[in-house]
Amino acid sequence: MKFGDNKKLYIRRALFVFLTVLTAAFQHTDIAVPDFFSAKAMLLIPLCVCIAMFERSMGGLAFGVLCGALWDAASARGDGFFSVALAIAGFASGAAITYLMRNNIFSALIISGVFCVGINSAYWFVFVLLKGYEGASGVLMSYYLPGALYSVLFTFIYYYIVRLIVQVTSDGKKIKLN
Repeated sequence: MKFGDNKKLYIRRALFVFLTVLTAAFQHTDIAVPDFFSAKAMLLIPLCVCIAMFERSMGGLAFGVLCGALWDAASARGDGFFSVALAIAGFASGAAITYLMRNNIFSALIISGVFCVGINSAYWFVFVLLKGYEGASGVLMSYYLPGALYSVLFTFIYYYIVRLIVQVTSDGKKIKLN
């Protein structure tokens, strides 16, 4: 197989990697994406979901691991929580589009909402509630759930960016985008 045979596919995936690294940089700096009151945007979750919707399950798994690894590398805990969580999110998002849902903005919002709330709630459960911190329910209601809802808003941006990249780098075959 020559490089020219899948040239557009390689370019697409290189653009996705660039977008992922750029998004990780935006997520970890407060300059690019401001906080909404106490809610921080977790941009890598909707990006992972949107890429997985077009790359399907195994591509979604790979980009989920990449997103999670970049998130874990910048976090204080090096436990790999986000690598595992986003790998699951990427695989499940790609599988949901393959077998259950159509690839459109409404599906992206639903899937992104489920994973934003699910990942934030799981993180809160494991690292706040199980540790026995006082005021854990207040932290959930004032930080984690608003952050999840704020993050879902970025699905609009990422869905259309990823869709544009797929359309530009398609190999001439008609791609069904609803």
